[in-house]
Amino acid sequence: MLSFTAEEIREFLADYGYTSNPEGLAQPFPVDFISENKTSAYLDVNADAVRKGSEVPDRPVRITFHVVFDGEFSRWKLESVAELTPGIDSRALDRMPETPKVSPWTYKK
Repeated sequence: MLSFTAEEIREFLADYGYTSNPEGLAQPFPVDFISENKTSAYLDVNADAVRKGSEVPDRPVRITFHVVFDGEFSRWKLESVAELTPGIDSRALDRMPETPKVSPWTYKK
């Protein structure tokens, strides 16, 4: 079953220039991952939960994985991280109307 920790998801996002809420991400559950077939799956993250620089994406960010086989074992590997284009369905939420497009993270002390 495909499963990654919240910290691993944060690292995947960072690899593609996104930062996640400094207070943490909700732990993804196995049911949050959508299998397209036996070798491809994805996880959508709410737009308000990430930033690219100080900007909030308009659409959810999709983290896509695929299965690689090394001759003995199969494992899931990161394929891409990208904001969804208009018209692609997602259970994750678009940027909320009350969230400004430029909205740097605020850090609580």
